[in-house]
Amino acid sequence: MAERPIVILHGWSDTSASFEPLARLLRAKLKEQDVSIISLADYISMEDEVRFDDVASAMETAWDIHNLPKEKGSIDAIVHSTGGLVIRDWLQRYYEPENAPIKHLVMLAPANFGSPLAHKGRSFLGRVWKGFFTKQPEGEPFETGTHILKGLELASPYTWQLAERDRFGDGGAMYQPGNVLCTVLVGNTGYRGISAIANEDGSDGTVRISTANMECVRIHAEFPANPDEAGHDVTYIMDASSGTTAFGVMDGHDHSSVKLSHFDPNASSDEVMLSNILKALTIEDEQFQEWRDRLAEDNDKLLPRTELDSSGKHGFQNTVVRVVDQYGVGVDDYLLEFYEKDDDREDPVAETFHTSAIRGVHKYSDDASYRSVYVDCTQLRETIDKVGEHLSASVTAYPEMSERTPAGFKTLGNDGIGGIRIKKEKISEFFSPHRTALVTLQLTRQQLDRTFRFQNP
Repeated sequence: MAERPIVILHGWSDTSASFEPLARLLRAKLKEQDVSIISLADYISMEDEVRFDDVASAMETAWDIHNLPKEKGSIDAIVHSTGGLVIRDWLQRYYEPENAPIKHLVMLAPANFGSPLAHKGRSFLGRVWKGFFTKQPEGEPFETGTHILKGLELASPYTWQLAERDRFGDGGAMYQPGNVLCTVLVGNTGYRGISAIANEDGSDGTVRISTANMECVRIHAEFPANPDEAGHDVTYIMDASSGTTAFGVMDGHDHSSVKLSHFDPNASSDEVMLSNILKALTIEDEQFQEWRDRLAEDNDKLLPRTELDSSGKHGFQNTVVRVVDQYGVGVDDYLLEFYEKDDDREDPVAETFHTSAIRGVHKYSDDASYRSVYVDCTQLRETIDKVGEHLSASVTAYPEMSERTPAGFKTLGNDGIGGIRIKKEKISEFFSPHRTALVTLQLTRQQLDRTFRFQNP
């Protein structure tokens, strides 16, 4: 194993001091490696006016101040929470995939596709995390980093656009054997005590398992201008993210305990966590696929085997939907519906999907064309298996095209049905546990002839 410095980068509202216990553990286990801590976010990320652009630039400056090496694969890094977005943004801005200075990148509970807490409000965040704090050394009380929180919000354009840059096409080559070996480890247990108000199924109390995973898919569908002429089925294109990363769900850990700040050598969950961190820091290129497969097998063991199996926890997908017109302009007033038309009988698939499989919908606060739909894939799997039907998705957008509306959308046929039909055998491909799907639905905006005309001479 090559001797490389190890950098630890903490997340939003945290301090480098909270990583000293992990640093001591690593120094004891990896005696030949130097363990450094970059205190990047101790102060600046709590300022309301600071953006991710500023933090990524400060990361480059801090790298130089600490005299850290920049040669290809010359350093290892551990990041926590928001630190995952910071280091991804920094790598994408300053380095090509083939010359990145990071060799092993270990992400602990990263907010790669946001956090459900980011839009909850200052009072909520203060109660859950750190009490009432202020800017340092002076300033307005209780600043929480408004721009940072907007980037961390579910369905934020920032996390989507970052994924477009570093998870698809050539950008995704950053994370693969030969370049950066990235391992994501996230807990599946919420907080205890008063902080438990932040808990939700499928999360570690702060980030969702599905929003931590770097692996994702991109789905694109174009709805016809006239559904009656085009028929009911809308085809879609699905692209998997580029590159290769490893992903592990750490049973029994929450967003804080994954840092091993209170390591208990007698606790099996802590021993497993430390073992996986050490493995992720020392894995070789030729061993990486085997490492990925092992973590994936362990993840599957934590999911319930059958509908009646209560020993496992459900798996969820963070489905980020954006509706746009043919000009690329976001449509912020739309209704996304899932259904299965089955003659005149009741629709058990639609009822179960909307009441049980969809566990929450969040509109991005600054642009409602972006929405996060939280889907319980375990519940959906059992429903589809039982009724043996397909699932379809339709969009109704406003303004709706009519003789009284000079410009708008015609999204449904005369019978009220028209959209994407997901075949039964494709359900698990479209909705997969522990990941994010970035779904773009394109509508055709139309205009009446009277919207613009030339006068006869």
